[in-house]
Amino acid sequence: MNEPTPLERQVAAAPHEPGCYIFKDERDKVLYVGKAKDIAARVRSYLRPGADGRPHIPFLMQQATRVEFVVMRNEKEALVLENNLIKRFRPRFNIVLATDDKTFLSVRMDMRHDFPRVTMVHKYKRDGAVYFGPYHSSAALYKTLEVLKRVFPLRLCSDHVMANRSRPCVYHEIGVCCAPCMPAMISKENYAQLVKDFVRTLQGKDDRVLRDLQARMQQAATDLEFEQAADLRDKLQAVATTTQRQRATAGDNAVFNRDVVGLHREADSVCVVVLMYREGKLENTSTHHFKSLLPDDELLSQFIEQFYGTGGNLPQEVLIPLDLEGQQTLEAWLSEKAESKVSLIRPQRGDKVQMLELGTVNARHAMKVSAETEQRDKQLLRDLQQAAGLEKLPARMECYDISHSAGKETVASGVCFLDGKPAKAHYRKYKIKSHDRNDDFASMEEVLRRRLQRGLAEGGLPDLIVIDGGPGQLGRVQKVFDELNVIGIDLISLAKSRDRSAPAWDRHTDKEVRTAERVFVPGRTEPITLDPRSPALFLLVRIRDEAHRFAITFHRLQKRREGVSSSLDSIAGVGPKKKRALIRHFGSPNSVKLATLEQLQAAPGINAKLAQVIFDTLAGERAELLARQAAKTAKPAPDA
Repeated sequence: MNEPTPLERQVAAAPHEPGCYIFKDERDKVLYVGKAKDIAARVRSYLRPGADGRPHIPFLMQQATRVEFVVMRNEKEALVLENNLIKRFRPRFNIVLATDDKTFLSVRMDMRHDFPRVTMVHKYKRDGAVYFGPYHSSAALYKTLEVLKRVFPLRLCSDHVMANRSRPCVYHEIGVCCAPCMPAMISKENYAQLVKDFVRTLQGKDDRVLRDLQARMQQAATDLEFEQAADLRDKLQAVATTTQRQRATAGDNAVFNRDVVGLHREADSVCVVVLMYREGKLENTSTHHFKSLLPDDELLSQFIEQFYGTGGNLPQEVLIPLDLEGQQTLEAWLSEKAESKVSLIRPQRGDKVQMLELGTVNARHAMKVSAETEQRDKQLLRDLQQAAGLEKLPARMECYDISHSAGKETVASGVCFLDGKPAKAHYRKYKIKSHDRNDDFASMEEVLRRRLQRGLAEGGLPDLIVIDGGPGQLGRVQKVFDELNVIGIDLISLAKSRDRSAPAWDRHTDKEVRTAERVFVPGRTEPITLDPRSPALFLLVRIRDEAHRFAITFHRLQKRREGVSSSLDSIAGVGPKKKRALIRHFGSPNSVKLATLEQLQAAPGINAKLAQVIFDTLAGERAELLARQAAKTAKPAPDA
């Protein structure tokens, strides 16, 4: 008789309780997370010949070497835990939504305030405020609010800042705030009218802003101001997209908020589309693609857990194409998230069946478009492989760049493209630790050594690494490859031509002049010159430019952090946490310096003794600030 394996012994000891089970491989990496009303009954089915009929089980059991159990009090708690574990470990055999735990943007206004403020949020809360949206295009929403704030100059500052202002801010000076912080500037009644007009425009009930933009665009075109006309055109399109009133209704209007989930599968490729109806009108759609062998009902259950797990603007009904195991538990969990009744319904007849068919048609069409796009992307990667002489198809590309100011605040960026598209979840930032000098070669060497060492230890190395630089940087990185005995990864560098005859900027046309790009490969003295019109070169330039942008952004952030220091840093007893709390409480470092002793004593976490120390230490700077304020507000002497 064969001795049972450790996995078989663990399965035999599984508890007959509700909870979660976690399969892991020999490296202790989580492969799959599942939930069950009876853990023992569920996990034992994995060891039976043929398992339970699900196609992914044989592949899972080939890699699993152990299983762990987490017992919960009931099935709903197990569902919540499963959702959290999937998000944390991102197991290979589960589906994982490409999400950052945020829903679509919405606009929030608290109408109970005398002077409501417009803010953008990702989550709805039952806080008495009014929410507009959600809006599927954040870029269009940002641009729309940029236009509307100049037409309806509502306040931009927080309640705390508004309550502590003694004079109008710079936003009032440039005409985007009506300065309700100054009672003499605008009355509550006039502000309320501004809010009413803003809301009507945002809801698409008032098209005066659109007509004004249209007229200004046409006038700019007539005056041959084409750049201004193009800018106005973009703003017009953004406002129209955000404020358009939907004409697609959701059948009956008995349920105002309803989502329709369509699902389409071809082999291991699955597409899920969610049609979101709000107040009886189709407002947004959300499309998700997966590679999974999970059964459709299990995949759909995991999808619903993750899609609605953030709370957000949950509907009253979700129409689904399949009956789900544990559907009542899932309904109870969603209702708890929404703080109101949420129903999962598989319709059998009527308008709801037609709506579900529409969701399925959308999913089928989205998969077709995705498949065609995937084929084009793969051909582009094959073209790049051939043009650059790569050993492997560069399905995963990473590019690294260095940014600093004369050797100070040196940082690096690492960006990742999967199948030719940015994968921002895999972007990385690096602070240079080995030196503080102006040496890009040493910085690049340090960054790649850290990246490769982590990749060798944890897995997940790319197919191609692109370096922003010439043969010097490439040589230093190749030395790291040799030291760590890294094989199976292509390495190239991308640099602009050193031809100085062509200027970087043509002052006659006021346009940037693109110089030739050169691709350097280890072992070759001469660079590879790709056709400037080549899509493969465009892909390399795109990932290089993205790495440069990401590095510059991180460097500027670090520079601001280093530059924003205050006298609070030198006060004994005021650490980083207390400093942040003080600035958050008073609104700015200058507001802390201007605070009275009584105000400091009332600040959270500040006792009377520390308040006295802060007040005395800041006495000199407080006097300077008061003097500057007095000089600004002083009236000039009348002419003699």
